[in-house]
Amino acid sequence: MASSELPPDLPESSPTSPEHVPAPGPTPGAIARMVRALRGLPPAAPWKGPGCAGLAGWFRAESAPTTEVTPRFRELLAKVRHGEPVLPAEAKGHQYLLVKGLLGDEMFGYLVDNQLRLERRGLETREVQVDTEGSLESNVEVVRKALEDAAFFNRSVVLVGHSKGAVECVSTLAMYPELRPRVRAVVALQGPYGGSPIAHDMTDTPELRRMLGIAFPLFFYGVSSSVEDLRYPSRMEFVRKHPYAGEVPTVALATSRYSMRSLLWPVARYIFERYQLPSDGLVAQVDAEIPGSRVVRLDDMDHAEAALTGLPGFANYNPGDITEAAVALALES
Repeated sequence: MASSELPPDLPESSPTSPEHVPAPGPTPGAIARMVRALRGLPPAAPWKGPGCAGLAGWFRAESAPTTEVTPRFRELLAKVRHGEPVLPAEAKGHQYLLVKGLLGDEMFGYLVDNQLRLERRGLETREVQVDTEGSLESNVEVVRKALEDAAFFNRSVVLVGHSKGAVECVSTLAMYPELRPRVRAVVALQGPYGGSPIAHDMTDTPELRRMLGIAFPLFFYGVSSSVEDLRYPSRMEFVRKHPYAGEVPTVALATSRYSMRSLLWPVARYIFERYQLPSDGLVAQVDAEIPGSRVVRLDDMDHAEAALTGLPGFANYNPGDITEAAVALALES
């Protein structure tokens, strides 16, 4: 057989030929992998066992009460949307420290609109460089250092945290009460203070635990411990050791959304069908009601809308509007 001939059982387009081997594609980012997995969650019916049933809102009976301020928030939000000023004169006297949540560094545009809005109002902002794949304990130390820096320069601070970042803000103040006088207010956007049903189930439900063991090293590069920080038992242990009772004026945004137009619709459906809990897709609404805070309750916002600019027709809120109105509300107290 001539060297130019191919064996009869080897087609010309054989994938074993070097020239036909496709080039490897780019590795999907952590967020893309997480969304793919979350959208792959099956309906609640196949899951067995109690899961985290009855644990949402566990802290309410043993914590400081909250105050409902949703009507006032809506008034401020309407003014913001119409371009009317809502921030008090004192707003420019503070430094605004923004703290991202889990995987925040992986998300393009995460908290960008929030920060830009404050800067456009003439406010000084700074992003606290937490490890968005890190543990609660390690990130609390980063927030503590940022507050100590502000104290060194005799600056007063407003903390603005989203999701796990909000938990890290209030946890820092709970663990280091000597820093509280330096903080004028806290804006906690959708913080899973009590825990997260989806984080709990991903680590405690046997079926989901098997998926976690395979997927999380790929999704989160081995940071499953940061998800475990948001399990209900983990939050119970931490909160009972380091309670927070709104010693600093705090506004907590607690939301839910049950809509097929939401990016997090499959997860919100899972949480509702299994536990009958209104949620924003990652956090049960009740778990975001931080003790001693003034609570804003919205039933048409998912967990992405407070931190990421959404597509028209799919997102109901703009992150900048939400942040400006919440900061104005926090500074009223």
